[in-house]
Amino acid sequence: MTVNVTVRLDRDGVWYARPYMGLAADGSKVKPYRRFPDARSREEAQAMADTWASMLTADGKVHSTVISDLLAEYIDMREKMGASPNTVKTYRLFCRKYVGTYLKGAVAGELTAVDLTRFEMRLLAPESDGGADLGRNTVIGVHHFLRGAFNHWVSSGVLESNPMTSVRHPSPERHEAAVVDEWDLPRLDFALEAQFTGEVETLEDYVRAVNAFAAWLSLRTGMRVGEVCAERRRDVSRKRMHLHVGGTVIEATGRKPYRRDVPKGRRSRNVSVTHADMRAIEGFIEMQGRFVAGLTADSPIVTVDGSWMRPTTVSTRFTELRRTLGLPDGVTFHGLRHTHATMCLDAGVDIKTLSERMGHADEATTLKLYAHVLKGRDQAAAEAFERSMRGVTEK
Repeated sequence: MTVNVTVRLDRDGVWYARPYMGLAADGSKVKPYRRFPDARSREEAQAMADTWASMLTADGKVHSTVISDLLAEYIDMREKMGASPNTVKTYRLFCRKYVGTYLKGAVAGELTAVDLTRFEMRLLAPESDGGADLGRNTVIGVHHFLRGAFNHWVSSGVLESNPMTSVRHPSPERHEAAVVDEWDLPRLDFALEAQFTGEVETLEDYVRAVNAFAAWLSLRTGMRVGEVCAERRRDVSRKRMHLHVGGTVIEATGRKPYRRDVPKGRRSRNVSVTHADMRAIEGFIEMQGRFVAGLTADSPIVTVDGSWMRPTTVSTRFTELRRTLGLPDGVTFHGLRHTHATMCLDAGVDIKTLSERMGHADEATTLKLYAHVLKGRDQAAAEAFERSMRGVTEK
């Protein structure tokens, strides 16, 4: 049944809901009550209350529902609360392809930690054994998706407990970043810069220049492809010799790509560049005015016609250029970012500085991604210690 519910604050500052659902058989009013102590705002409390109310029967009690239906409502709620289109798309894939196949018809409140552990084992199992043959990292993604959903249902009063807290996800797969090696790097850097600093006469030349500039900018700054596409002319500061990284370009089905600012709670960052790189950037922006009219301070730098470019398109164009240059197949646009980080570490840049430059959540993320690069530092540490010891003994 459909229940209209409005949240309010109680005397303790906790959001609650108490909808009127009519009269019971004995003539008493049916007004179920639920508090939402985990809600940090009215919007969060209302989302929890709506989930809870959608599960109520005429007697004011929560009824059991199959997990796929609950997940569909959970994903809709996350979308309304601002989850990115890519996140929503991934969650719907998880729900349809994996939950819908291996937990079909299962009631959320009846699932145990054992059931959910077996579910994840089925996802890992090869297809010949009736499994999905997924990689460990994908299963970890499904695990976190379900854990978040169960947490929401517990907070909303739909379920009493979260069995996912007792389920251990598989250990993550370690993938070393594919980088451009020291033999190919100078050739790539020269080829990219030559395409937008050389003669750009035709529109076809300009399109090639835009895509080459995007790849060059990632190689020089370590920016992600979505961040490169989101750079605006106003983000370039010659006075401070940096680029402001404060957004990313989102691709969503059925609509044009759009720029999204860094979400609240996350930090934007400034990425420093050299004087030579700043001259190249300004030269590209100046040249751009000959091909695209009406550009403003808020216009994207990486653009063919003044609109935001799709990150997937920019990545594909780099793949085509990589083949032309004869670079290894494993090097992708994202590999340019990894190449930048690796070169910085080889040059002695400390982890804290690199973590901030790359826009990682914390230094632990940087260490996890680039631990293989740091292995050579151990030998350097041993030699430094030996030099120090010689200095002590010679005194």
